[in-house]
Amino acid sequence: MSIKLINTALLCLFFVLTEVQAQEPVSPNGKSATINGLKIYYEETGKGMPVILLHHYFATASLWKTYVPQLAKKYRVIALDLPGHGRSDYMDTTEVFLHKKAAEHIIGLIDHLKIDSAYVIGASSGGTITLNLATLRPGLVKKAVVIGGHIYFPKEQREMVSKMNITPEMSRISSHGKEKAALLKKQFINFTQFYGDPAFTPDILSTIRAKTLIIHGDNDQFAPISNAFGMYENIPGSYLWIVPNGGHFPFPPYLDPKNESDFIKRTMEFLNGEWDKKPGAN
Repeated sequence: MSIKLINTALLCLFFVLTEVQAQEPVSPNGKSATINGLKIYYEETGKGMPVILLHHYFATASLWKTYVPQLAKKYRVIALDLPGHGRSDYMDTTEVFLHKKAAEHIIGLIDHLKIDSAYVIGASSGGTITLNLATLRPGLVKKAVVIGGHIYFPKEQREMVSKMNITPEMSRISSHGKEKAALLKKQFINFTQFYGDPAFTPDILSTIRAKTLIIHGDNDQFAPISNAFGMYENIPGSYLWIVPNGGHFPFPPYLDPKNESDFIKRTMEFLNGEWDKKPGAN
């Protein structure tokens, strides 16, 4: 099987769960906060500098369960369900899902938790929201890890989404419940027609003050690598890690287990400030 077919299969795999549950249950460390009338669900583990984890579209906070234990050894880890996902409330019941609007709600949650500054890690849509957080309130995000993020939706991505057969299993009914999964599917398909979110131009990216690590698969069929280069070229002092033979989700749990340690090692070094001490570091 070719590398492209393998990565396309992995892209589809990230949607797939069974339909056993009406909605993912609340975890023992799960909490909710109402922000401007919207309930946002989050799970908190550990102590120290806050690290906010933002999952990809169609996922939930559970995406990070293989990564949280390592982070929680040193940090206060807050993994949340994005607005409109899982155990969080609907953000918008129309066909429009705005990453910027989601970021505004998340800023409200961060303020509710009395967090003045944080590190943020986001994947795909979560990565796009991370960029929004870093531009909407530059002083809030001290370090950012953007995985498979978007600065725009190109023609190739729109065409790929338009051809997807998004089944009930792919829309993760077991995580969101039937009605919410159906709405997420509708909003996801609408990305093919919607413009302006995201739309991170060089002048906007240049305002980001957070130390930023950009992680992107070299064979990302969903977010062309030009997104990563655009971030790297315009976010001051950013780092770029192109993952060899990487697809759209080059991080646990999608990585081959033998590569998970590499992801954890690199991201932990970055968060811990070890890269700041190296010659030539910004």
